[in-house]
Amino acid sequence: MSVEDTVRARLGQLLSVSAALSAGDNKHGQVTSEQQRHDCSAWLVSAQNVVCLVCESPTAPYRVKADRLATAQHGWRINDAVGEMASILRSLLTDADVGLLSSVADRARAKTFDDFLDHGEAYVNEGRKNESGVIAGVVFEDSLRQVCRKVGIPDKDVKLDKLISDLSEKGELTGIQAKRARAAAGVRTKATHAQWDEVNIEDVRATIVFTRELIESKLDR
Repeated sequence: MSVEDTVRARLGQLLSVSAALSAGDNKHGQVTSEQQRHDCSAWLVSAQNVVCLVCESPTAPYRVKADRLATAQHGWRINDAVGEMASILRSLLTDADVGLLSSVADRARAKTFDDFLDHGEAYVNEGRKNESGVIAGVVFEDSLRQVCRKVGIPDKDVKLDKLISDLSEKGELTGIQAKRARAAAGVRTKATHAQWDEVNIEDVRATIVFTRELIESKLDR
């Protein structure tokens, strides 16, 4: 299941139980039991967690509102906070339908790619060009293909050189960037075929640097 699907599924789960949790007694509109109060508190924390995942900035309106609701002292009217938070989640889900959740996936992939590159860079610093070449090449290709999907360029069964040309034609890569991308693609090909004598450690280092730039400019935003 993708990041987008996971977040959507969790939003759906939270909303499915929100009506029961937000219900109060007929006289005062409060929760009807201590157990409901505890369940409401736990639900608010879960809802806040999802909002924080989608809205990374602490100053984002959804985030500000969710943080306030989740941390306030509600007492026996905490069920009202659940109802209010549920409205926020429904609005968030609506906004997600116009592309908001795609940024969650991009940030998650960027973080994963960055972690791999850290390992590759460590191998470069140790002079282990074979290991670093494999990591750098794989992350470069995965990152490039993800950028293509993001901008609507089909990548299934398409070779890297063609994808680089497509990105250049679409204005996603400059001429210099395309040249650096082809050099990185060369490292990927040589590492894949274990052509270690043709792999230069400085080329591997350059591949890592370029891939980081690609991730930061195209995925991690």
